[in-house]
Amino acid sequence: MTQSRPQFESPRCIPGERVSEPAVQMDLSLQVGKYDVQKAIGKGATGMVYLAKDTFTGGEVALKTIEPEVFRDPEFGTVYRSQFLNEASLAGKLRHPHIVAILDAVVQEDSGYIAMEFVKGGDLSRHVAAGKLLPVADVLQIAFKCCGALEYAAKEGIVHSDIKPANLMLAEGTEVKISDFGAAYLRKSQVVQTAAMGSPYYMSPEQIAGKELSFHSDMYSLGVSLYELLTGNKPFTGETIEMLVQKIQNQDP
Repeated sequence: MTQSRPQFESPRCIPGERVSEPAVQMDLSLQVGKYDVQKAIGKGATGMVYLAKDTFTGGEVALKTIEPEVFRDPEFGTVYRSQFLNEASLAGKLRHPHIVAILDAVVQEDSGYIAMEFVKGGDLSRHVAAGKLLPVADVLQIAFKCCGALEYAAKEGIVHSDIKPANLMLAEGTEVKISDFGAAYLRKSQVVQTAAMGSPYYMSPEQIAGKELSFHSDMYSLGVSLYELLTGNKPFTGETIEMLVQKIQNQDP
């Protein structure tokens, strides 16, 4: 299974996109679209995630935003925009009990937000350190559920491309949900750029080499994540990205 979905290079490419003026403001005193922002629940390198209330249904959502200057970044702005647009384009498309649902999205020239299913338990990056590891039986249950979700996505023509503990959300018990499909539609050159933007620890050898990705690439990244969840260590480390990449491509764990 290979990536077969179209690329989205501008906000106008999103079916059903809604554009409004002025640009979206994430002031907590304001209503954003149909959402009442309640509180900030996370902060990443490119924006914030807020807990918000859907004023139509009364339900809680996670509202993911991106800072305007991120899209304008001269080095990685194009990749960041593509990732955000890709994730927004999945609104209503992936329906699986172990995939975080994308409910709504608005993308503008230099800002936007994505409304997602709110998962209360946080992500699994909290459980990769000694003393915080989950029981082996729990990790096995999580592995089984993630495999099912990734198989479903692959049958829909989607390769996640960024599986790691931080993108595995734990709802309750061993109920896991995969989040952040923003890298799913990136071009090969952009996938390679993500290694410089973030961490390549979980990338498969073919992903680092810029080759075509498949379901097996996601399974490799899931395997690295499970290794870390079970041992508290990454299978490959290096003092520099170059050393790390060399180990991933040429050594066994």
